[in-house]
Amino acid sequence: MPLVVDTHCHLEQSEFEQDREAVIARASEKGVHMICSGVGREGWDLCIRLAKEHESVSASIGLDPVRFIEEAELLAFLEKHSDKILAIGEVGLDHYRVRDHKERELQAQTFRKAIHFAIENGLPIQIHSRSAGKRALDVLKGMNAEHVHMHAFDGKTSLARVASRENGYYFSIPTSVVRSAQKRKLVKAVDIERILVETDSPVLGPDRETRNGPSNVWVALREVASILKREEEEMREILLENTLRLYPKIRTK
Repeated sequence: MPLVVDTHCHLEQSEFEQDREAVIARASEKGVHMICSGVGREGWDLCIRLAKEHESVSASIGLDPVRFIEEAELLAFLEKHSDKILAIGEVGLDHYRVRDHKERELQAQTFRKAIHFAIENGLPIQIHSRSAGKRALDVLKGMNAEHVHMHAFDGKTSLARVASRENGYYFSIPTSVVRSAQKRKLVKAVDIERILVETDSPVLGPDRETRNGPSNVWVALREVASILKREEEEMREILLENTLRLYPKIRTK
């Protein structure tokens, strides 16, 4: 049983090419289970291989929203490998990098198909919603999506409050919470039974200039505990219980 789960990281990315095994070993020694979230064809197989080779790693398969043209490849890969993955994602909307309305609608079409696949296969889904928090939540609610994990949510905290308490959506707090006023507000807004932690490594680290890693999920945990005025061990137990509620397969690995 892990002590804490980094619910969203990118071990497949090139930033870890030189020392990936050492990064995984270091996190594992600290009791961290890692969900490797592949966002492109070049990383999907690697996420699955890492999950096969390491008990402390699980695979989630998705697609960066700006790469919506790879939708057919994503759906074909999911059909073939659904038995090997813990979740779908990250998938979603990115209105920060994509401003064209036609391209935004194509993103939404791909997003809906990923949600449908997750629902049909009983899998949790990790959501990317950069500068599109309300729109992403509207799509999810419109499709009656369940087992939803909003990753590094940057929308209004009022939306997160409603989505966590009325819809039961989970929100993962990244390590950047130590330097982000918005993420600190998010911690207070989300129902405590719907809070998770993540690193989104190699990015969103405690230090903007330093590569982030899964071991730093403890930094997020401690900061969340401090914000909510909870003892660290109590907060760890709450976060682990929340995570295993959404991702019960971790418990049985």
